Amino acid sequence: MNRSQNGHLTLRELKRGNLIDAMLHADEEYDINKVLRYFSYQHFYVIYCKFWELDTYHDFLIDKENLIIYGNHALTYRIVDRIFSQGRWGYEDFVYFILAEENKLSEPSLEYWFKCIDLDGNGILTCNEMQFFYEEQLHRMECMGQEPVFFEDILCQIIDMIKP
Repeated sequence: MNRSQNGHLTLRELKRGNLIDAMLHADEEYDINKVLRYFSYQHFYVIYCKFWELDTYHDFLIDKENLIIYGNHALTYRIVDRIFSQGRWGYEDFVYFILAEENKLSEPSLEYWFKCIDLDGNGILTCNEMQFFYEEQLHRMECMGQEPVFFEDILCQIIDMIKP
């Protein structure tokens, strides 16, 4: 509901959304597993277990070394460095990350990853910014003995898709 993603819900956003109705439903429903609009106990449990698994010191903080093993090392060092440019994470930070990671087609996810790749924070993704993150993926392909797909080919596909 917080479209500006500043962590503060405005009265207008609250009135336009259905959060209050969802909270009332959660309060009235005996079986919490039936409340699914904004909260799913099952999803919470899965996310919490993943957080606990990554939090090797069990201090409720995750750092770069913890996150790099997420998803069987699916993330590159460059993107993890970018994600952690603000320091260590608590559980709330991890929730934002995992929601963006697991549902890449949602608008909040697109905004999350866009901000990660937008190195200079100007609201524009340049070829250099995209290539910076792709270089590490290219290196991974080569290390795994896969035929490399060069950035120029990826860029050509992106241009064909968005037709700027």
